[in-house]
Amino acid sequence: MKNRIRLGFVFAATGLLLGSGAPAPAQSTEAISLGLRGVYFVENQGQWGDAGVYYGFKSRGLDIAFRESSFTMHLAREVDSTSRAREEAVLDKHRATAPLSGDAAPDAGSSDDPVPTHEYLTLTVTFPGSNDVLPEAAEPQSAKFNYYIGDDESKWASNVPSFGEVVYRNLYDGVDLHISGAPDASGVLKYEFHVQPGADYSQIHINYDGIDSLCIDDAGDLHINTTFGTLTDAAPLVWQEGSSDLSDPIPARFELDDNTTYHITLDGPVDPTRELVIDPDVEWMLYVGGSGNDVAQANAIGPAGNLLTVGETGSVDFEGQNNSYHGGATDAFVASITRSGALSWMTYFGGSDEERGLKLDLDGSGALSICGTTLSSDLPGRRNIIHGLEDGFVAGFDRGGNLRWTTYLGGSGEDVCNDIAINDAGHLLVTGSTESIDFEGRNNSTHDNHWHYGDVFVAELNGAGALQWMTYYGGELGDQGSSISIGRSGDVFVTGSTASLSFEGQLNSNLGFTDTFALRLTGTGDTMWMRYFGGAEDEGGLGMVLDDENECMYLVGGTASQTFDGQINRQHGGDTWSDGFLLKVNTSGDLAWMIFLGGTEGELAHGAAIDGNGQIIVAGETASTNFEGRINEHHGAYSDAFVLSVGPSGDLGWMMYLGGIGSEAALHCIADHFGHLYLCGTTRSLNFEGATNSNHGGRDAFVLRVSTTEGPQLSAATSCPEGGPIRIEWHNATPSAPAALLFARSTGSFTIPNNRPCPGTMLGLGTQQIRNVFTGNSDPNGNRTLNANAGPGACGGYLQLLDLTTCATSNVARIE
Repeated sequence: MKNRIRLGFVFAATGLLLGSGAPAPAQSTEAISLGLRGVYFVENQGQWGDAGVYYGFKSRGLDIAFRESSFTMHLAREVDSTSRAREEAVLDKHRATAPLSGDAAPDAGSSDDPVPTHEYLTLTVTFPGSNDVLPEAAEPQSAKFNYYIGDDESKWASNVPSFGEVVYRNLYDGVDLHISGAPDASGVLKYEFHVQPGADYSQIHINYDGIDSLCIDDAGDLHINTTFGTLTDAAPLVWQEGSSDLSDPIPARFELDDNTTYHITLDGPVDPTRELVIDPDVEWMLYVGGSGNDVAQANAIGPAGNLLTVGETGSVDFEGQNNSYHGGATDAFVASITRSGALSWMTYFGGSDEERGLKLDLDGSGALSICGTTLSSDLPGRRNIIHGLEDGFVAGFDRGGNLRWTTYLGGSGEDVCNDIAINDAGHLLVTGSTESIDFEGRNNSTHDNHWHYGDVFVAELNGAGALQWMTYYGGELGDQGSSISIGRSGDVFVTGSTASLSFEGQLNSNLGFTDTFALRLTGTGDTMWMRYFGGAEDEGGLGMVLDDENECMYLVGGTASQTFDGQINRQHGGDTWSDGFLLKVNTSGDLAWMIFLGGTEGELAHGAAIDGNGQIIVAGETASTNFEGRINEHHGAYSDAFVLSVGPSGDLGWMMYLGGIGSEAALHCIADHFGHLYLCGTTRSLNFEGATNSNHGGRDAFVLRVSTTEGPQLSAATSCPEGGPIRIEWHNATPSAPAALLFARSTGSFTIPNNRPCPGTMLGLGTQQIRNVFTGNSDPNGNRTLNANAGPGACGGYLQLLDLTTCATSNVARIE
C-alpha cells in the first residue's frame, strides 16, 4: 500500500482590504473595510438575469458573482467629481460589466441635478489549469431574501435561501476552494484551499483579471494594484489537518508567476504521523462458478462475519455445490464465503425452467431470504402456484443454505422481484416491476397495462413467506422498482426508473423521457411522497443506500443528461456515452446534490453503501480509461468494474479500477465495520487482479474484498438504549500483543500525555470521562472478541482501540 498524507492545507487570505498604492481619491489612502456586516451568499433563482451566476453576494461597495470555476468582484466608490460626462461613462461601464446583471445601475438623474459620482472596478479571479466545476453552497443561514425588481415577474424571487460559504469542489484534482466571510464581520472575505489526500497543492494558481499588477512585500503580503488603489492579501497561513489550533503552522509564501498570476509555496516539512490515509487495496478476489456463465448479483454479511452471495448460474458443476442443478438455462444460487475469501458452500435454487437470483437480505437470526424471477412452475418449497409465464419469487433459507419455503409473486403478466428488505418484525418488503393487472394480494388497481413492466410494485410477506399485501405504484407509462430499504422509522424507501408524467404522489414534474425516482411509503404501503430526478435525456435508477441516522437516500444509476438537476459537476461523456451518477435526497424528498461519475466513455453505477467513516461507496462498470479520481490504471480491452468513494457533501474521494484483460461489471457493494468493502459481479477475465483462485469458465461470478484502512478496526454490537450485553470486536492489531480499549462520552481530539503509554498519540475521543476500560492481548491473528455487559449510561458513548505495540489507533465506534 502507498501512504497518502492528508495535508488539509488552509490558505487563509485576509483579502479585499483597500489600502494605499496607486494614485486614488483621498478616502482610499487608508485601509478601509468593504462593509461586510453578515455573510449571506444568495442563490440565483432568476433575480439576476445572467444565468452564468449561480450565487451572489451584495454589500455596500461590493458585489460578488460566483460563476463556473471563477468569481467576479464588482467594487464601487463615491468620488469627489461633478462631471456629468464622466458619470455617464462610468454608468455605461457598470451596465456592461456588473456581475449581477439583474441589478439596476445608479440613476444618473437629470443633467441639472447635483449627483454623487461613482467609480466602478471589476475584477475577475480565475484559476489557471483548473477543472470546470460549478459553485455550491454550504453553511445554510436562517436569512431569506425577496426580490421584486420592476414589473418583469421573471426577475422576481421570494424566500430565496442564503448561505455562509461557497465551495468549488475539486477545483483542481483533489483540491476544494472554500469562500466565506470572517465571523467577526470585520470586512474581510477569506478563501481556503482544502487539499485532499494524495493531491498536489502546487496545482493551485490564482489569476486576477482587471488589475494593474501584483507585488509581494518584505512581510510576504501580496499587493494587488488597481485603479482604486491596492488590495492586500495577507501572507498565506498554512496548517495541517489534525492540529487543534494554528500555533504550529507550516511556513509558506506567495510566489509570482507573472504580473497577474501567483501561486503558493511551502517551505516547511509535512508531519507524516498525522492523519495518514491509505490507498484502497484489493485484499482478495474469488472467482465463483463453474464451466457455464455465472453472475453474482448481491452480497450480505452473515452473523459470523461470513459473506453471503446471491446470483444466477448456467453451470452444472458450480464449485462448492451441496445440491444438484435443477434445469433450464439458469438456476439461482446462494453461496457462503469466509472472511478470508474461501468458498464455504453453495446452494442451487430453481425448477425445470429458468431462474435468476437478484437480491438477498438477512433477519435478526441470520436466516436469509432471496428474491428474483422465474419461469418454472415447479419451484421447490412452493407455498402457492405460478401465476403467469414469468413470476417474481421470494425464497427463505436457514443459515446453512437449506431451503425453508418459496412464494411466487405476480399475476398473469410478466413480473420481476428486483430487491428485498427485512424489517424489525421479520417481515419481508419486496419491490419490482409488473405488467399484471391481477397481481395476487393487490389492494389497488394498476396505473397502466399497455406498457412492458407497466408499474412498480411493493409487497409485504411475513417471515414464513405468506403474502400480506401488494400495492401498485406509478403512472400512465412504464415504471420499474429497482431498490428498496427500510428506515429506522419503519418507513419504506424505493427507487427505480419511470417514463410516467403523472406518477402518483409526485412532488415535482418529469424532467426527461425516462427519469430516476425516489418514493417514500409508510410501513403499510401508503404513499408519502415521490420525486423525479434527472435531466432532459434518459436516466435509470439502479441502486440505493439509506443513511439510517437521518433517513437520507443516496441513489445511483446511469444518465445521458448533461444538465442533471442538482448537479455539482459536469458530465464527462458528452452526448454519445452516459455517466454514472450519485445523488442525495433528504428525508422530505428534497434534492441535496448530484454528482456525475465517470470518464469520456460509458459508465453505469449499480450499487451503493456507506462505510464506517460516513463515506458513500459506489460500485459499477466503466469503459473509460480516464475516470475522474482514479488511483490506478484501467485493466481491460473494454469495461472494468470500479469502486469509488464520495463524501457526504458530494466531493469525490478516490476511484479504483477492478478487473483483468476481459470485461467486468460490479453489480453490488456493501461495507463492514472494519474498513472492508465487499463487491460482487461478473467477469470474463482469466487474470483478475488480486485473484486467489482460477477462473472456472467463460464468464464467472466474482466476489472481492477491498480494504480502505490500515491498523486496528473496531466494532461494538449492543442492546442500547437499554443496558445489557455488548459484543466488542477488533481486527488487524499486533498479533499476540497488548491493546487498550478506551471509552469517552464524546468524540474529539485528545493527545495522550507523557506519563501514559504511547505519549503524543492523537485519539479521536473527547476529554469528557475518557478512561481505559480494558487491556488485553490480541489473538495470534491480531483479532479479539469481548462479550460483556454495559450499563445504560454507556449508550451514546464512544470506544477506540489503542495498539500498545505500534501506538496505532482504530476507528471510533459508537455504542448505540
